[in-house]
Amino acid sequence: MFAVVGERHVIGLSTALQYLKRFSHADIIVFQSRSRVRCAHDQVVEVTLSNQLDDHQASIALKTNLLAHVGNFADRYCYLDGDVIAVRDDVDAIFDLQDGAVRFARDHVDLDTFSRWAVHCRCRESRCNHLREAILCSFGVELRWTDWTLWNGGVFLFDDRSWEFMRVWHAMVLEILDDPYWTTRDQGALAAAAWKLGLEDLEPLPAQFNFIVDRMWGIPVARRAAARVEDFHIREDYSLSDEAGRIHPRLIHFINGGVGQVGWRHWDEVSKLVLPTGEPGVVQ
Repeated sequence: MFAVVGERHVIGLSTALQYLKRFSHADIIVFQSRSRVRCAHDQVVEVTLSNQLDDHQASIALKTNLLAHVGNFADRYCYLDGDVIAVRDDVDAIFDLQDGAVRFARDHVDLDTFSRWAVHCRCRESRCNHLREAILCSFGVELRWTDWTLWNGGVFLFDDRSWEFMRVWHAMVLEILDDPYWTTRDQGALAAAAWKLGLEDLEPLPAQFNFIVDRMWGIPVARRAAARVEDFHIREDYSLSDEAGRIHPRLIHFINGGVGQVGWRHWDEVSKLVLPTGEPGVVQ
């Protein structure tokens, strides 16, 4: 399932939907809000959200409260961010990995590396402890492992056993949305919820089901607006074919605007998977 708020994001979801429909046989639900345009999909649920939240805030509030909207549609669910792209026919194998109330994949950075992206601490160092301090001050939760790798909220499994976790995550998100020290993200509250409920040791989803590819990796923030295609980061450790010795992702999470980035090797390879006829393509 997807959760999108605002017309631009509803329209932009068409790319992720196109790929998921080619490679998945599961039912797909789109929860949408604040758009005059209906998502180009057959199973769409319109959701009314608080006008006190902007579109970005509202999308996070919706994402963390999905159990309140799904009813009895299925016995297990997989949430995907709109920049997560399915790339293999066995993508539905993710449902076989449901184990416990929730299951997330790890992010590509640890807690203290992510810190300056989660709170407005103005640190110039690559790592700092201000996120851990903010979680302790805001939620009374102590994160003791400085090298704990964050969960990434772009893909996760949940079911009817997830009510307590989702309730805590959602409440924490709402608590910090209007706090100017926090950035508008779900991951800080996600980390806090995991530790509060004693789930920090939970076995993560395999990285292949939320494989993070960041075109801006290694590019300083001040240079990102002017970055060109040739500047974008290239990962050499994965392959869309069955090439030996490489990681073979099922779901690629193109963070920082990688979806549709023509001319960048990683997107150009993915674009070959769906031919103009709508049939799956094959990367040689």
